Amino acid sequence: MTLSNLYNNNQLLIKRVVRTVFFITAAWGVIWSAQFFVSGNYYYRVNNQLEAWQSKPELVTQSKVSDAITKIDSAISMFPNNALYYQMRGQLYEWQAFVSQKAAQSTAQSAAESDKMNSLKLAFTNYQQSLSLRPLWPASWIGLASVKWKLNEVDDTFYQYMNKAAQTGPQDAVVHKFIVEYGLANFSARSPEYINVIQPLKHHMKLGLANPHSREAIVQSIVRYNAEEPACRWMRLASYPVRKRIPNCITYN
Repeated sequence: MTLSNLYNNNQLLIKRVVRTVFFITAAWGVIWSAQFFVSGNYYYRVNNQLEAWQSKPELVTQSKVSDAITKIDSAISMFPNNALYYQMRGQLYEWQAFVSQKAAQSTAQSAAESDKMNSLKLAFTNYQQSLSLRPLWPASWIGLASVKWKLNEVDDTFYQYMNKAAQTGPQDAVVHKFIVEYGLANFSARSPEYINVIQPLKHHMKLGLANPHSREAIVQSIVRYNAEEPACRWMRLASYPVRKRIPNCITYN
C-alpha cells in the first residue's frame, strides 16, 4: 500500500469517525431535548395543581395526588439531579398525607392514619434529597419544618429548620406564609410555643403583607385565626400599605 493510499484511507476513517460522533451527539441532543420538554410539561402541570390546591384544599383527592406523583416520578427518572423535582414531590406527599388525614377523620380508620404517617415520612425524605442537591433552598427547609409540625415533633430541630429557611430565604414568600401560619396557630391555641415564635411571626407578617406573592395567604391566615385585632396591633409601626391589608385595621395615613 502506497503512502498516498494509506493517507486516503486514514482520511476516510477520520471522516467516518467524525460523522459517527456527530450523529451520536445529534441523537443525544434530540433525546435530551425531548426529555426536557416532557419533564418541563409534567412540572408545570403539577405546579398548577399545587397552586390550585393551596387556594382550595377541597379540590384535592387521592387520585389527583397519585396522578401528580406519577408525573413527577417520571420527571425525576429523566433528571435525577433536579432539586426542584424532589421538593415538589415532597409537597405532593404532604398533600397525600392531607387526604389520608381527612379519610381518618371521616371513617376513624387506623389504616388511614398509618398512610398519613408514611406519606409524611416520604415527604421528609424528598425534602432531604432536594437539600442534598441544593442546600440553600428555603422552600425545602420549610418543607422539613412543615413535616415536623404535622408529626407533632416541634422540638429544637424543628426550629433549626425554620430558622435555616429564614436565613436562606429572608424575603421568600414561602417562608413568610409558613412562619405566619405556624405563629398564628400557636397564638390562637394559646400554646407555650407562641413565645418562641412571636418575634419571627411579627417580622414575617410585616414582610409577607408587603410581598405580593404571600400577601393573600397571610391575610387568609389572619382571618382564619380571627387575629385581625392583634395583627393590627403588632403592625402599628408598619407602613400604611402594610396595615391597610389587614381587615378592619384602623389606619391614620
